[in-house]
Amino acid sequence: AIISIGPEDAENTIIEFMDYFCGYCKKIHPELMSIVEKRDDTRVIYLHYPILSESSNIIAKMVVAANLQEKGWELHHGLFSVKGSITQEKLEQIINEAEINKTKLMIDIGKDEINNVVKLSSFLAMASGSRGTPSLFINEEFIGGYLPLEKLETMLK
Repeated sequence: AIISIGPEDAENTIIEFMDYFCGYCKKIHPELMSIVEKRDDTRVIYLHYPILSESSNIIAKMVVAANLQEKGWELHHGLFSVKGSITQEKLEQIINEAEINKTKLMIDIGKDEINNVVKLSSFLAMASGSRGTPSLFINEEFIGGYLPLEKLETMLK
């Protein structure tokens, strides 16, 4: 149920602990995307760390639940690509555009396995010393906070 982009056997791995309501997570999203598009040796793994609000937690579970319909990436990318802040209306639109079965999504959100995925990634974030979002691991090097694209690229092999 992990949201990731790029080849699984990539030489470079970037792990981002993120929250959908975090402005800097939203800002770094297109930058991480451009790295994966430019390079075929880099994979980005997104781990949920919903610390900003209860809404963060609900939306994190929604994205993990969407993965059960093979639509986790679409929802994740939609949330970070939306203009302005996430509203109920925008959320509905992203779900519709991704052709996610909303009834199944609402049922799946309540499942223990979904809750456990979000709890586990949050636990990993705390255990790794993350105090906020975004927190990044670039090939095992920890960076707490936002990094501009040029800086990100210098840290890759």
